[in-house]
Amino acid sequence: MRSNNFAAVAAAAAIGTLLVAACGPLSRQASLPAATTPVPTTAATSPATGTPQAAAAVPAPQLPISVESNRQMRAEGNDGPSSSILRPASCRLTGTTVTARGTYANGGLVPNVYDRYGDIIMLYVLTAPAPGYPAGMQLGVSDASESPALGTSARWHVSLPISSSAGVPARCVVAAQPTHDLQLAPGQTPSASTPTSSASPGGQLPISVESNRQMKAEGNNGPSSSILRPASCQLTGTTVTASGTYADGGFVPNVYDRYGDIIVLYVLTAPTPDYPDGVQLGASDVSESPVLGTRAPWNVSLAISPPSGAPARCVVAAQPTHDLQLAP
Repeated sequence: MRSNNFAAVAAAAAIGTLLVAACGPLSRQASLPAATTPVPTTAATSPATGTPQAAAAVPAPQLPISVESNRQMRAEGNDGPSSSILRPASCRLTGTTVTARGTYANGGLVPNVYDRYGDIIMLYVLTAPAPGYPAGMQLGVSDASESPALGTSARWHVSLPISSSAGVPARCVVAAQPTHDLQLAPGQTPSASTPTSSASPGGQLPISVESNRQMKAEGNNGPSSSILRPASCQLTGTTVTASGTYADGGFVPNVYDRYGDIIVLYVLTAPTPDYPDGVQLGASDVSESPVLGTRAPWNVSLAISPPSGAPARCVVAAQPTHDLQLAP
């Protein structure tokens, strides 16, 4: 989710006198559906001619920002406390970094339940809507290390660097994202008799393919994930590895390549009263997610941090990395 440009022209005419106008560099600005703050200008004097010149500060473009709705949170398996407590004030693009800032509702009071879920404030940056991407394409999501714990201060901010080759940022979304299961009391630890894993090291985990309905709910309008045929999902130590093949005898249509689809692995915990679909423990990184169709058998791995929770099931999906290209 190019730089603002300006031209400064000063010209004056007096009877019998011709002054040369000075012009600054001129370039074209990328179109963004966003407002910009007024450009402050200051007067300066050319050391060569003594002619007054206008100096303008380049503003950082403001992007529209919204809060993820409860409906969208539930569709993505986020059954933690509502994100509506967030009150975003701005989302600014500076160079290639997008930074969102805001406060909280209720005068800054954040209930303990957010702390008990370990909620952090996540920033998502998307492009403008496009054919096949009515909600825009997700350019990135803030890393946990850049996502502040919800409620740690009255004012919050969260940043995300965007690769210029990924696309043009058009809007921002912030959400409260839980990092662990609900703890009914801070510091609560399981007893010695409490199971800590749903599968022994080297154990097999159930695996499924993300449905078209779930893909659409998450804004993934690329080709269906149903082409994937997962064979196994193995937990070895703290690493989960999914393996499989493709439907149709391994034939993968070119459309997947044109969307730049990769096979993404999601690992979740077992269902709980507050998380009927389980808590998402992680998703495979792009570097660990193979391009869809590059070879008949595929495998994708994900390292899980033990304190995050016990892996209980796996989900794989075809995830586009760019807009549809009609020709290679």
